[in-house]
Amino acid sequence: MTITPAAHKKAIETARKNAEALAQKAIETRVALVGAIGEAVEELAALDSAREAAVDAIRTAHERAIEGGWTAKELAAMGYTAPKKRKNTTGKAARGGASKDATETTDVADAAAPQQGAQPPSTDGQIAREREPEHSYS
Repeated sequence: MTITPAAHKKAIETARKNAEALAQKAIETRVALVGAIGEAVEELAALDSAREAAVDAIRTAHERAIEGGWTAKELAAMGYTAPKKRKNTTGKAARGGASKDATETTDVADAAAPQQGAQPPSTDGQIAREREPEHSYS
């Protein structure tokens, strides 16, 4: 059986179209993967913004509690410490390093909740009520 020039040309065109379709599908798959990164980055930015708002709310509530007669020491004894002051991040943001280091992340919900029950016994010789509170805000 001999292949005619027209059949050969058609086979080449079909092979080319199949190869292009496979390449296009591969590119679309890779583009979708990059799109997922973009979505995750945006989600993280939204979470960072929400976290900042929550820390600001804790800071304000802490300040109001002190204005209302509580002492910082009393609040700390209940497990509530004032959030740390913000660092000036303008230089970082301008250089593109606006994200926080993973070691600075704290679970705000846990930090905002009072401790339940007595504190665990001290292992370093301090009386449990004199120890630093477990909650810290960045």
